[in-house]
Amino acid sequence: FGRDGSLLLDDFAEVVGWHLECGVDGFLIAGDNGENWALSNDELRQVTEVAMREAKGRPIYVGAWAITEREAIERGQAAAEGGAYGLCIKPQHYVHAFAKAATADVVGRFEAMAKAVPLPVMVYNSPNRNNVSITHEQLSAILDVCPAEALKDNNYDLQHQTENCLLFHDKINILVSYSFFSLTGLLLGARGVIGSPFEYFGNPDRIFEFQNMAEQERRDLMQMAIDIKQVNSYLGVVPAPYKAGLNMIGLPAGYTRDPVRPLTDEEQAKLRAVLVKWG
Repeated sequence: FGRDGSLLLDDFAEVVGWHLECGVDGFLIAGDNGENWALSNDELRQVTEVAMREAKGRPIYVGAWAITEREAIERGQAAAEGGAYGLCIKPQHYVHAFAKAATADVVGRFEAMAKAVPLPVMVYNSPNRNNVSITHEQLSAILDVCPAEALKDNNYDLQHQTENCLLFHDKINILVSYSFFSLTGLLLGARGVIGSPFEYFGNPDRIFEFQNMAEQERRDLMQMAIDIKQVNSYLGVVPAPYKAGLNMIGLPAGYTRDPVRPLTDEEQAKLRAVLVKWG
């Protein structure tokens, strides 16, 4: 976005193209860090069109969620109109913010979306964002009612993620986040990694080489991931630090949209120091 909140599609195309040059295999756009909540349905369609054009056949999942079923379906339809390869769907959050999520509600949302917009699905488990953690039983039921081919698991409960890998490694492509669990997840059958920070360094595939690394190199790899996650996720309000970091390395990541404010000068200095530390 521009400083005035305008949608800068040419700049977005450049950011997508740079990630392709780094070697990424696919994209989730308009996710949580992608400011899904700040895009109108028409804007979601436009950014989907740009991403699909730039990706040259690589799979692109588009964030399609909302509180009500009607709104979520409309988001999915807008993404489909933009040519999306697939949808990234997560449970509705408002009703369940202070109560246990009912399985019928969680599974029902995925079933309704699959019927209305029949595209491949990335299931998004993000309890830190919407206070709903998809249980193993719920995930199993979701796989029965929608064409789910990938799981983005942002549950920071390591037991939960371990059990997901053990139970579902042969049923869905599990994508772990760049976090404390990434190396363990890959050892247990996760098919990939989703998120930051390795694209900052132009080599997002480096993590897949970890089994051939010396012990200290593996520790350094994880320490780098943890250090950058700390500044990416906890300086200011996400996605302000992501945009600031990309701007620092020369990409036109633009500005945040209201109500998220840019990083302060002090926060930018902390982010810059971590990026410099890791080269």
